[in-house]
Amino acid sequence: MVEKPVIIVGGGIAGLTVAKTLIDNGLPSTVVERAPSLGGHVRKWACMATDRCQRCFCCLTEGLVQEVSASEKVQVLTGRELSSVVSNGDGKLVRLKDVTTGEEMLAEASALVLATGFEPYDAAEKIFWGHGRLKGVYTLPEVDALLREDTLSAFNNGTSGLRVAFLQCVGSRDAAAGANYCSQYCCKAALRMALKLIHECTEMAVTVFYIDLQIAGKYAGELLKKVEQKKVRLRQGVPGEITQGPDDVLEVVTEQNGHNVREQFDRVILSVGQRPSRAAASLAAQLGVPMSEFGFMEPKSAVSHSLTAVQGIYVAGTCSGPKDIEQTVQHAGQTAEAILADLRRGKLL
Repeated sequence: MVEKPVIIVGGGIAGLTVAKTLIDNGLPSTVVERAPSLGGHVRKWACMATDRCQRCFCCLTEGLVQEVSASEKVQVLTGRELSSVVSNGDGKLVRLKDVTTGEEMLAEASALVLATGFEPYDAAEKIFWGHGRLKGVYTLPEVDALLREDTLSAFNNGTSGLRVAFLQCVGSRDAAAGANYCSQYCCKAALRMALKLIHECTEMAVTVFYIDLQIAGKYAGELLKKVEQKKVRLRQGVPGEITQGPDDVLEVVTEQNGHNVREQFDRVILSVGQRPSRAAASLAAQLGVPMSEFGFMEPKSAVSHSLTAVQGIYVAGTCSGPKDIEQTVQHAGQTAEAILADLRRGKLL
């Protein structure tokens, strides 16, 4: 339909999904990724399958990387970032910079897709929860990495019957941290990981501290049923502090009926929320794309979730707001379909 490619900024699961959908419709694209390789956050995360699939969708990434990389319709440029964009009559002229050498190249685009993803919240900012200071306090991505690398022994230290606590909404639903929003993925991710850990270490006892469980969808009932069967303890309320006692035991302080209650655990996992990527603000300002009050790139309207207020510039995935993997893939597919629909209508991009 066009000779100029769609340039996709970001080679995570959102950008790859856009490229894959465009491939299936015969449209050329260029994927620009700042990192040395494609895949983004999800490629570092572990599959949560136990005796059966838990629908975490992590497995999608490897297939997307392989298919996009092998396609003749896609040019992959790693180690590069967007430098500037100018309108070019029937498209856009994009300047791309090599992040190592600073060398720049020009590329023409029929449209531009921003799929710059998110950054995990820095749990060390919650000083009362001790990440980086107290032994045995981990983040969800850190344990994910241990599972993926098959090094869970670094977590359990060969000990059976560990008492493990998950703390939800770390850096999410937190007005004081400037993030009074739900990060969408944390509750399901924590419950899946709880089931995975119990599958790997059958005597482990798991408690999940939560504000309220955000696990809507047709799989929610099945997930909660599994959690109940494995005797995962769901405890409403957010702990105020974690301290360390003798033998490195972690004491989680919660409030019950106006009184502080201390519970002891061997490990604590902080379910950190999503933040806009650091490049998002400067990139959006440069392109004239409006930002939401929380720093995510804002779509044109509540009806048009993919097109921005700037003609020919689209958003895909978590750069436009928090999402889990399934929601990210769905949104990226919608973005690709929006581009295809605009082209079919002969709309100038």
